[in-house]
Amino acid sequence: MLAGIVRKIALSNRDITPVKLIALTGLSILVTLFINYLLAEQVTPDQYGAWRLFLMIASFSGFFHFGFADGINIQWLFSDRSNWQKSAKRDFVYFLIQQTALYGIVIFVLHSQLFPQIKTFSIHEICLANQILLQNSIGLIQSFFNRAQKFYHGVVLTLFGQIVFCLGIIFYRAGYLATLDLILLSNIQLVAVAIPMLYLLSREIEQSPMLDRRDFHFKKFFYAFRKSVGVGFPILLTGLVFLGFQNIDKLLISSYYPATDFGYYAFASALLNVVLTLVVSVSNFLMQKMAYSRNSIEIYYNKSVKSVSILFSVLLISILPLQWIATKIIPAYSDSMLYLTYLAGSIAPYVLIQLIQFNMFKVLQKQHFFLALSIPVFGMIAGAIWLLVLNMVSLTCIAFISASMSYSWYIASDVLLCFINPELKRHQSQRYLHVVVTYISYLFIIFINFLW
Repeated sequence: MLAGIVRKIALSNRDITPVKLIALTGLSILVTLFINYLLAEQVTPDQYGAWRLFLMIASFSGFFHFGFADGINIQWLFSDRSNWQKSAKRDFVYFLIQQTALYGIVIFVLHSQLFPQIKTFSIHEICLANQILLQNSIGLIQSFFNRAQKFYHGVVLTLFGQIVFCLGIIFYRAGYLATLDLILLSNIQLVAVAIPMLYLLSREIEQSPMLDRRDFHFKKFFYAFRKSVGVGFPILLTGLVFLGFQNIDKLLISSYYPATDFGYYAFASALLNVVLTLVVSVSNFLMQKMAYSRNSIEIYYNKSVKSVSILFSVLLISILPLQWIATKIIPAYSDSMLYLTYLAGSIAPYVLIQLIQFNMFKVLQKQHFFLALSIPVFGMIAGAIWLLVLNMVSLTCIAFISASMSYSWYIASDVLLCFINPELKRHQSQRYLHVVVTYISYLFIIFINFLW
């Protein structure tokens, strides 16, 4: 039934794809906010922080495919319809072989205590390995759906997984569950997403050519793996840099600050991160369109920067009333509301860098240039945050410095893009004006919040 609903949505008018993606993702955001409201009633800040820390560690799951999935995705993107459909079934088999081998290695490393600083319960060792395997597999399947112009599949199924997670909390709240293990529930959520995804995938590739024995020769597997990793490894490393930028403050705070303070900080961060899900959904659509219009890619870039600036302004305006409403609804986490405004400053540059500029570099097939730029910039930001944490400065100061420094990353990336594609210089001043206005707006909201 769920797969049928997804197909009906996917077969409707594609001319309004972005509008439907925004609507569906908006519904997903509401469910996520409701989940955080329920969690605020049922778990302590310490427990919430521990769960978010697990999710942060699991978010680095891409390291365990070494860029294999990213390379496959890029090859699909720039291949014609017949070629990528022919290779899809073989690519998925190779990916499954690799992930199964790495799954066993992860279990062995965690269980053998080769790294005793990683403290986990036995069930959580398996949960972490499951999380890595499921996230990597779901990511590749979603890339397939995007290439097939089935943009709704991932959004609808992600929403379904969120509803499953939400039901688990409600059952615990109603007394049908004796305990609430958020890590295990996160695993169940991903399984609920993966099963209908695999069904839809099987329907999509059932007409593809059958595999034969030659496809399972080690040399053929090794050649395909080496080729995809060669293309995808720079993308993977850049993705890990982005994850580091998104999580470095929380990882350091969790190590040096009290667990309760980290729980409040992580709760505020989680509320703001739901905004990124909206842009990610539209970005998946945008990436496909950019690949088909590489000759006029500067038009997409300029419009995207302007759109993000407008969306960010709307977000900032909504912060102050959101703080007041959240304080009344979830008083147990009222201390988290202080961090909302300061953390919100990083949303605009993060979206501009990861979801727009990085896609530009991938379409231009210059991702290694972006990686060479990103590593030293991230190192500078991480070093600054580390010094702040060592001196135990206020968490609001850490959020503000991190957000402010991220704008320099955007500017450096824009300069590099203009060097690679001189056509982008025509509207460079206009883009900078939009970005400067967003930063001034951020400072103004902080000032209003301080007076309030």
